[in-house]
Amino acid sequence: MSDPHLAPAAADARTVPAEAHHGYDFMAVLMHHLRPSPAIEYVHHNPVLILDLAGYAGKNLAHLKSNQLFNAADGAAYAAWAESAATTYGTDSATLAKAMTVASQESLLGTLPKPLSFLNQQTFFGTFALIGAALLMLVFGRRRPDQLKPANRLQHTIEAMVLFIRDDVVRPNIQHHADAWVPHFTALFIAILAINLVGLSPVFSAASGNPGVTTAFALMTLLGMLFYGIKEQGPVAFWINLVPIRWSWKPFDMFMWFLLLPIELLGLFVRPVALSIRLFANMFAGHAMLLAFSCLGYIILNANPDSHGLSLGMGAFGMTLAISLYFLELLVCFLQAYVFTVLSAVFIGAAMHPEH
Repeated sequence: MSDPHLAPAAADARTVPAEAHHGYDFMAVLMHHLRPSPAIEYVHHNPVLILDLAGYAGKNLAHLKSNQLFNAADGAAYAAWAESAATTYGTDSATLAKAMTVASQESLLGTLPKPLSFLNQQTFFGTFALIGAALLMLVFGRRRPDQLKPANRLQHTIEAMVLFIRDDVVRPNIQHHADAWVPHFTALFIAILAINLVGLSPVFSAASGNPGVTTAFALMTLLGMLFYGIKEQGPVAFWINLVPIRWSWKPFDMFMWFLLLPIELLGLFVRPVALSIRLFANMFAGHAMLLAFSCLGYIILNANPDSHGLSLGMGAFGMTLAISLYFLELLVCFLQAYVFTVLSAVFIGAAMHPEH
């Protein structure tokens, strides 16, 4: 995964004397690209689009105050917004409003309005991935009312995907009315796959590398477990059947039942947590690995600014390895979407129809 703003960093490393060398901070680049950010910027302090203007101005206040336009900036347009956010960033509303004005002028494509400021660069691209996947299926993958067979490759692909989810994921794990769950799990699989694949682009960010996004997906599974488990078993039987032994008034059986109850209650909530962490950790680690190998030359140059030959050679080696690992990461995108979907089906099916 290439990083367009690494070249300036490398140039700085070559031109700044060693004793004054600040170097290339890989951890800063890692956090900037793989963690939620209030702006889309490929060169630091050169935003392409600011998603959360107050958040961006607050986090980059020192840089914006050093801008020659800051003193003359009129922050009246952002006064109300700045007043509600100033305490979060430890400054006064007037200073933050002026910083927001300067930031909006620096942005190439401007800023999003306040109602959309909840977005970050990961959820922004993730939203476009979901919209794109939906439009692709609705416009090009939708069958006509009189159409009996798939008419193109996209329709064949979608049909094969739906049949795979139905036959290998839903029916083996959900006993009754299984086919009614096929749209849900197919949509879940396609949604996770879409944001995974879009996140592999060097200019986009992976929404599945954001724990908040994976937690939202996992909460859907948890709600499905609770709602449909209680619906199928009843509000009392659901909680009783969590324990894998039958209730009995015998003292030892009662002791074992109450001993296992907190464990099973904990397991009920640990399962979706594990889903969330698994998806987040795999996608974050994969992108971090690609970034580390593609930045290998800059990391070496930062350690020793005079090792141009070594950094060039290791940079080429790291980039070659990163390209090879990129195809492995493509496989991981499909694999993690499948694992999340099949485990969600297992958990919901077990909640609806416990084997014991």
